Amino acid sequence: MSEEAEEVPGRVEFDERLADVMDAINNLARKLALRGEDMREIVPLTGTEVEVLREILRSPGTTPTQIATATGLRRSNVSAAVRVLESRDFITKEQSAEDARYVRLTATDVAVDSTASVRALWVRRLREVAPEELLEQAVTFREVLMALDQALRH
Repeated sequence: MSEEAEEVPGRVEFDERLADVMDAINNLARKLALRGEDMREIVPLTGTEVEVLREILRSPGTTPTQIATATGLRRSNVSAAVRVLESRDFITKEQSAEDARYVRLTATDVAVDSTASVRALWVRRLREVAPEELLEQAVTFREVLMALDQALRH
């Protein structure tokens, strides 16, 4: 046991419960992964492509370098994902008005529609298996999870 854990009463138990929460989040994400019959309407993307597209949707006009910084992805992986997303009409590139060496990336209507389809699929899957009361409880954690997501981006 570490000195830090010994100094704070209940810290080990709290940390175990926190790790259980993160494990549950990972399990839920894996179960909501886009697989199976309901994938027909959704263009399959790799994890890296999804992460890059999410960042472009969060920050329209962002650059590949900014995406790499925000996501922790390698710049070369971001560039490869950008090429695929552009070839599938998910994003557009524009020269930066401030500096022609940089491109600004923006999501297309195709990307927005595809993202909406994914979100609708998640909702359908959860509504099929969980009672309304449980879904309402999950929504109360939205702000906490979003704050944790933001904290992990820095």
